[in-house]
Amino acid sequence: MKRGTLLVFLFLMTFILVFGSTGRAFAARWPETVRIGIYYGNDTVANVSFSTKAGLEVGVFSNDTFQTLLSIPGGSSVIIRKDAYFIKSSSGVTSAYDPSEGKPFEGETLGPYHIQIGDSVADFDAARETADALLALGVVAYPAYEKGWYVWTGFFAEYEMASQELISLANKLGTSNLKVVPVSSARLVVQSSRAEPLLIFSDGSDGKSRLRVRPIKANNPCVLSVNGRQYRGEFEIRRYLDSDLTVINIVNIEEYLYGVVPQEIEASAPMEAIKAQAVAARTYTYRNLGKYSKWGFDLADTASDQVYNGYDGEKQATNAAVDQTRGKKILYEGSPISVHYFSSSGGMTEDSANVWGTSLPYLKSVPDPYESGTSYNYTWTKTFTAQELKQILFLSDVDIGDILSVSIEEVSEAGRPIKLKFTGTKGSITYYRQDGRTVLGLPSNNYTISSPGSTPAPASGTSGTSGTVYAVTADGSKRGVDLENSVAVTSSGTRTLSDSGTLSAISSGGISTLSSGSRVSSGSTATVTGNVYVFTGKGWGHGVGMSQEGAKGFALQGYTYEQILKHYFTGVTIE
Repeated sequence: MKRGTLLVFLFLMTFILVFGSTGRAFAARWPETVRIGIYYGNDTVANVSFSTKAGLEVGVFSNDTFQTLLSIPGGSSVIIRKDAYFIKSSSGVTSAYDPSEGKPFEGETLGPYHIQIGDSVADFDAARETADALLALGVVAYPAYEKGWYVWTGFFAEYEMASQELISLANKLGTSNLKVVPVSSARLVVQSSRAEPLLIFSDGSDGKSRLRVRPIKANNPCVLSVNGRQYRGEFEIRRYLDSDLTVINIVNIEEYLYGVVPQEIEASAPMEAIKAQAVAARTYTYRNLGKYSKWGFDLADTASDQVYNGYDGEKQATNAAVDQTRGKKILYEGSPISVHYFSSSGGMTEDSANVWGTSLPYLKSVPDPYESGTSYNYTWTKTFTAQELKQILFLSDVDIGDILSVSIEEVSEAGRPIKLKFTGTKGSITYYRQDGRTVLGLPSNNYTISSPGSTPAPASGTSGTSGTVYAVTADGSKRGVDLENSVAVTSSGTRTLSDSGTLSAISSGGISTLSSGSRVSSGSTATVTGNVYVFTGKGWGHGVGMSQEGAKGFALQGYTYEQILKHYFTGVTIE
């Protein structure tokens, strides 16, 4: 081999070894699909119906391979239910019942006892062929998988009923090779819309094989209707003792985001704000993969994670934002951050340490100057009588007697109360950080307290030193901030300030000059007494991370989604 050719060969081998393995590691780290729990835990259903316009397939997924067992034509539905106790109406509709509460008076009862006919067979096709032959003899038989393929018949609500039928069936078929199949909590029944049995599958009998349903490729769009709602991807059905039935949507992450982003931010929002939301949602997804591994999926479809409404929830603008940021994530030192976002801050976001007690380097308090000020709950008031506060605390297992006063014992650098004290005739209790907001059900933790007819004690404070400035907030008022290490919003993005000189900063009203002066200390105290307590606040949500209203404002000012995210999440990269 010539020297030049050898060098090229060695270069290519090095490229493959280094970048090829890196690519595989990257693929392993950033999977393409996500598993979303649609029905699970306390929100399970007894059965689930699948249908498509052009047809679907029911099969077994094992060793990364899908084996089709049943093909269901378009316009027809297939129902998958747990093998349990059901009542079948004259119209073919099945509904679950509890045998401990007695037998239903009307309809045919279906139960989890079956009769096995003969021994195991080679595969599904062999079981289907035998079942068809028995059907010709008047025996309603069907394939069943339970550590091998068998042919079963019957759905009996009691063992005695199955035993009596076994004797009759033995005489009819002229064989004694029959046995009653006992109850199992692992089985799934696949049936037609008229409750005709098509297949029984024992979920997890080998720990690897799972029952799945997917649309055929002829569907356009390629979606499944699941209990009346359309979804992309395919579905896996499982049974667990504490989550029976569990229905999981397995979908490409980008297509999952199609169904998430419009639920978290309006499709009418500025495009750069929607893009910021899309990247935040994608980052949340990767950060939380495997969260519900005990039930076989990654994320729930509710606000406990991210609201996901499938294909029916998609919007053109939000789909475009997902596509235009494809694969982009918010990283800190190479790992996805713990993403948090909320509706509005009221002018300043909060440090995570002052909300949840945990400090993260990228969840720091930053100015939020571009919120519109007209969004829902941007300004709010909640009024409590002393008696109402007493009862709220009592329902939280706190009894301090009649309320005498409420005091803000300490505020954060962002101006939010982080120590809220209630004093009563029997004692007092202090709530820290977010707990005060939670116990009172306040929209945010950004508030002041007053009492009609009563004057609150003035807040104690300290005079400022060099490096303390007044900042113009979104509502035009001034608030004291520390100059050293504060973050300013400029036309080119955000930057950290130094402790010197004067500063011109952009506010909602234009450019304002900030000058040194005094401020109220973050350790100040303000006590309010009276029979009525008025909490007047701004913002909606916990205040940590990205303000959605603020992101919209930044976008209207010409900022890109990357600039928006880097402003709200300190020191991150967008990759």
